[in-house]
Amino acid sequence: MPEGSTSRHLVAVLLAAAPLALWAGKDTHTYKLGEDVVVWTDKVGPYNNPQETYEYSTLGLCELEGEDIAVEQGELSIGESLEGHAFFSSPRLDIHFGQNKDLTKICNMQLTAEKAEALSTMINDNYWYQLYVDDLPIWAFVGEHSKFALDVSRFSMMYRDNNRSQQLPSAGSAPPVPKHLKGKPLPRIYTHRHFTIFYNAEQIIEVDMEPSNPWPIYPGAPLNFSYTVSWFPTIIEFKDRANRYLDPKFFEHKVHWFSIVNSFMLCLFLCAVVAIILMKTLKRDFTRYSASEAEELESMDGVGDESGWKQVNGDVFRRPDHLAIFTVVYASGCHLACTVFIVLIFAICNSYYASRGATAGSFVISYLCTVIVGGYEGGRVFRMFGGQQWKRTMALQCLFMPGLVFCSFVVINTTAIFYRATMTVPIKTIFIIIVLFLAVCVPLHTVGTLLGRRAAAEKSFPCRVHHLKRPIPTKHWAFTPIMTLVAGIVPFGCLFIEMYFILSAVWSHNKIYYVYGFMFAIILLLCLVIICVSITCTYILLNAEDYRWQWHSFVCCAATSGYVFLYTVHYFYSSTQMSGFLQTVYYFGTSLNFCIGLGLFCGSLGFIGASKFVFLIYSNIKAE
Repeated sequence: MPEGSTSRHLVAVLLAAAPLALWAGKDTHTYKLGEDVVVWTDKVGPYNNPQETYEYSTLGLCELEGEDIAVEQGELSIGESLEGHAFFSSPRLDIHFGQNKDLTKICNMQLTAEKAEALSTMINDNYWYQLYVDDLPIWAFVGEHSKFALDVSRFSMMYRDNNRSQQLPSAGSAPPVPKHLKGKPLPRIYTHRHFTIFYNAEQIIEVDMEPSNPWPIYPGAPLNFSYTVSWFPTIIEFKDRANRYLDPKFFEHKVHWFSIVNSFMLCLFLCAVVAIILMKTLKRDFTRYSASEAEELESMDGVGDESGWKQVNGDVFRRPDHLAIFTVVYASGCHLACTVFIVLIFAICNSYYASRGATAGSFVISYLCTVIVGGYEGGRVFRMFGGQQWKRTMALQCLFMPGLVFCSFVVINTTAIFYRATMTVPIKTIFIIIVLFLAVCVPLHTVGTLLGRRAAAEKSFPCRVHHLKRPIPTKHWAFTPIMTLVAGIVPFGCLFIEMYFILSAVWSHNKIYYVYGFMFAIILLLCLVIICVSITCTYILLNAEDYRWQWHSFVCCAATSGYVFLYTVHYFYSSTQMSGFLQTVYYFGTSLNFCIGLGLFCGSLGFIGASKFVFLIYSNIKAE
């Protein structure tokens, strides 16, 4: 195939992939009466460790075993692979659209001592499993601890109301327990499943599954698995079928609204502080700095007392230390900020919670497409401050974030491979991401860098940079650390309440975050707070005649991520019951990645605010 044709095909694939990720869930999912409805098994794991999941076959049950059935493995998108799904069809669950099914055998098996011990351990660890019917998830526990179980769910009540002359099907009485085990609290496994499916016209709207008939587990116990299916019509439309998985009482609680009000008030206060700096303090400074020598002698009795930020006008635009490193972190932060805003906008307009892997997939695609922003900002700032070896710096900018993620990915993925968990990312997905990175990120980043360098060539600093560095007055050793700590905690004040809702959604197996409007509002207010904090800190630093404002503005705002990481540690120990090496590695590895990204986001925004402020005030003075 010619090279041009290959390039056109690659571009076509990328353009086609974007809308699929951004508009997932548009499939009609229509069925004809009697058409097969496939039940997909997904994953199983301990309830307290939502990311410690394994393939459904780990249970060792007879449902997916045997030469008389053909188990089909489902294809995974990039987002589904990153979320740790593992789909295998369950042919023994023979469900047909619109047709009820009476008590039907799934399979029979006899527990060996090894399987009995494994199942007992899983049930004692509160193992749950996940199934999918027409892309609708179902969660259920493998078994129970207690001796008695009573099902009072609304689906069983509905079943009884519509079938008053019948009882819920039973697979028979429990098998006799050996004498030496009688009276002991044996764990029990659910051997019967009752599927209740609601439909509207030719589409499935709602699916529920009730596990029942718990049988004791011990070596030699015969297990007879069965299922029944009931279909009911409903008036709920297909576009609203995902709403039942949402939790408005939690996510739309008045505390959530309070977080926005809290952030708004904090933002208002900081805006007032910045306004005072700009309108009063700076106005007084400008008046003093613009006064003629005669006026100064008259008003100050001949004593010159110029001090403050004007004194560093010849050094304020001096190249910052370690410019290459600074532009790498700054460009990465700008890239992440653009990615986050695009994902949030599409999430608000297009209910991502209704589609598996949609958020993760859209984030990957947005990251690939917005890399040009990071390249532009990195190239612009690097040339603006007169950096050398721009090609090497461009390569570092392009590889920095992927390199950080890769390092943590190696640790997390290696641990997942050792445990044989579903969080293991397949080689195919890794290969696709690498190809997309080389085919999309590298060219776009190069183009962005060249555009940024061209833009920087057309601009100049308001003040000339002196050849000799001005000595920086000695400050108290705690000046910088205290300012950094205070500056970091202020933005955290408008973020920490929202962090609780985000963490609650991420670190649970069935809680879905869907209030993207709240998140977007919080992030907008966070951006305003960061800019105000950055301007305030920069003004204080320049008044101390310290011209190293570039790193200072970045670090002060990036310090917010340190408080967020401490909060994730607190959340792990106070609000979860997670345990085990795999879950701990995944939790803290993911949290560390998130906090590094947040630090880059906040630091870059802080530098942008400080840069605009510095350019503004120094373009309005008479440089000597």
